[in-house]
Amino acid sequence: MGFVCGLFLLLTLPALALTEVVASFSVCPDFFWKDQNGKPVTPTIFTEVNPQSGHDRYQKICQRYNNLYQFATLYDTTNKIPVYSAYKFRGIQRCSRKSDWLIEPKLDDNNGGPDMKNENNVQNLGQNQAINSDYVKSPYDKGHLYPVSQADNQCTAYSTFTLTNAAPQHWHFNRGVWNQMERAVLNYMNTNCQLDTNKIAYIVTGIVPSNPSSLMNKRVNIPAYFWNAFCCFDNISKKWVSKAHLGPNDISGTLWELSLTNLETNLAQDYGKAFSVFGGHCQSDINNPIYPKP
Repeated sequence: MGFVCGLFLLLTLPALALTEVVASFSVCPDFFWKDQNGKPVTPTIFTEVNPQSGHDRYQKICQRYNNLYQFATLYDTTNKIPVYSAYKFRGIQRCSRKSDWLIEPKLDDNNGGPDMKNENNVQNLGQNQAINSDYVKSPYDKGHLYPVSQADNQCTAYSTFTLTNAAPQHWHFNRGVWNQMERAVLNYMNTNCQLDTNKIAYIVTGIVPSNPSSLMNKRVNIPAYFWNAFCCFDNISKKWVSKAHLGPNDISGTLWELSLTNLETNLAQDYGKAFSVFGGHCQSDINNPIYPKP
């Protein structure tokens, strides 16, 4: 069924590749951990009005593909990179990749439609977001925040190929320890977490921008760090548990595995303000290591 969906989308792209810049993540609440009352809990949402445009530099995007919401992103239009993407995991599907990357026209063009699309016929293209030419002759990969390997199905996998879900990631870091960590987390969740209609795993992946800014193509902030945290209902302990990872975006091959509490402490220092991934919930750390350090 996933193959049919993938074939169908390839034939119709970009007509069904839809995304929405929204005022609130309440439009797409399914990608956030729920409290005991069923209320979605979002990561900390930054806000800062741009004095030139009068708009908030941090834009909330409900990423929609094949007429379905697939994940959510908080996007920084000043640094032209996402702050984080939030998504859920239901099990390993082994989806394929696509080669072309789309952009969000509404971020640049006030008259742009809601469709995630290619870069043709977008006014003020690149004013508030990274575009494909920014990565040309760059040593940095288009680093997925929501990775293809953790997608629920082929349709979701294709939806991750938007530059609003990517940031410049050093190729050695992206293809080395970060990729190894993503697969280790994937296998852990698939084996140890309850994944059914009642309980699923929630994941948030984000970046810490370089400060002072180090820029790609003199426009796009090159992140200083990438981070990741997940929360799932453990099959053995029967409680919500979590684990986090943080690594410098460089050639060193360094990646730290840490508790959610320690990650949030680090992020508060890096962001210069308090930051919570799951709203202060899901603090029970998985004591055993998940990522086998090389």
